[in-house]
Order: sequence, then structure tokens, then C-alpha cells
Amino acid sequence: MAAATKLSLGVQYLLWGTKCSISFGTRPTTPLLQSSRWFVQSSSKFPTPPKRPANAYIRYVNQKMPTVRSQNPGAGPKQIVRICASLWKQLSDTEKQPYINDAAAEREKYKSEYEDFKSDFTIEEWGEYQDSRRQRRRQLQNRRRREELQQLGKPKQPVHGYGLFVKEMLSGSSGNMAQQMKDMKGQWINLPETEKQKYMSEANKAKEKYEAEMQAWEKKMVDQGRPELVRGYKPPKTTDKKKKPKKKTIATKAAKKTTKRTTVKLAGKKKPGTLSTARWP
Repeated sequence: MAAATKLSLGVQYLLWGTKCSISFGTRPTTPLLQSSRWFVQSSSKFPTPPKRPANAYIRYVNQKMPTVRSQNPGAGPKQIVRICASLWKQLSDTEKQPYINDAAAEREKYKSEYEDFKSDFTIEEWGEYQDSRRQRRRQLQNRRRREELQQLGKPKQPVHGYGLFVKEMLSGSSGNMAQQMKDMKGQWINLPETEKQKYMSEANKAKEKYEAEMQAWEKKMVDQGRPELVRGYKPPKTTDKKKKPKKKTIATKAAKKTTKRTTVKLAGKKKPGTLSTARWP
């Protein structure tokens, strides 16, 4: 890919798609969607990277799973995977070798495709792509954590007084949601304290109920060996870690040598009232 084309692949397509008046020269003769994978037909800004190939064990399980499922119609997915895993362990090294060879060939093909995929990015674009991947990974971890807590029966945190007010006002309403929220904010500010107290007292009751349910749930999690899910949990400090010895650097050795010379010079000076002279060691 030429340097000029590499520098402006994404920029050219953006400007071309938005019909911007700025131009970087002649428009590419081949459509960018065909010549580069920088943009794909999706809502994402970045293209989909090549799919990482499966290892030898996963390839065997995917191939064997239909047969195991037909032989065990009443078994669930986890049980079928366990059966496939036991069958894999029973295979000899010679029987496993074809799957290992296929996995190695797919891995080499994946490396080549990934290098081609990476070459379509500039340094700045690659940094943005890595940041977006880290963000999606954090979002996926948070979603899995929420799903896990929901399955474990964690009590749902109640809304406060303003939330109850908004819920009551929005029931059965339709129209511009943003404008309604803006209007309700002003209504809540101008609402008399006696009216606000009705929602606040209801929110306080829900909060007290929530705290009681949370205490019972946290005790249950501790009994089940999941103390990390409890509020204010701090992991125990490990005291068996050995302190690593400090490495002696060149600066440390030079400082020690200078200190030694200074000590010798001070020892060589005569003290008041003494006739003896210090000797060099």
C-alpha cells in the first residue's frame, strides 16, 4: 500500500461518504469497500478482525458433538461437552495428530490474515482500534457481572424520591421524552415540600427494605464462599511474600565508593591535642 493511500484511507472514505468539499487528490478508481477492509457494511467504525482459529481439542469437540448428541438425546449441553472431553482423553497421540496439524495450519493462516488486517491501519487508527477493543471488553465484563448477580438473586437497588415522581408522571404518557424530562425537572423543583415528602417517605421505606434484603443476601454469599460480592470487601493481605533483594546498580556502587573515600580522608586528619597520624589502610 502506498504511503499516501495508507495515510488517508479512512479519511478519504469519510470525506467521500459525507461529500465534503476538501479533497486529497484523485478519487480511488477501485471502491474502498472492495480494496480495503478498513470499512465494512456495519454500524461499527472499525472492521471485524479475522476470527481466531480453534485449537485441536475444540476442533475435535465441534466435530464429535453431533454424534454424541444423537447418542445421548436426554443429555444437556454441559454433559455432552464432558462426554466429548472424556473421548478426547482416550485418544492416542497418533489419533490426535490430524487435529493438531489442522489447528496449526489454521493458526498460520490466521497470522497472515491478521497481518493484512493490521496493515490497513495507520498508527493513530490502530491506537483507536485497541482502545475500542478494551472498552468493548470492559462492557462485556460488566454485562456478565450484572447477569451473574441477577442469577444469584441480588436485590435490586430502589429508586429515590425523584425517581418515583418521574415514574408516576411518565405512566401512560407519550411524546418527546427529552422535553418531558426537562419539564418534570422543573416541576419537581417547584413542587411543595409536603408533596415531595410523600415520595421521599416511600423511597425511605423501599431503602430500608432493600438494606434488610441486602444483609440477608450478603450473609448467604459469605456462606457460599463468595465474600468478594459483599459491600466493602477487602482481599486478605498475604504475608508470605518474600522481599526481593535490591539490585546493586552502578550508581549505588559509585555512591558506596565515594562514602568510603570520604571516611578514609576524615580518619587521616589530625585531631586537636593528638600527635599521632592516621595511616592509610
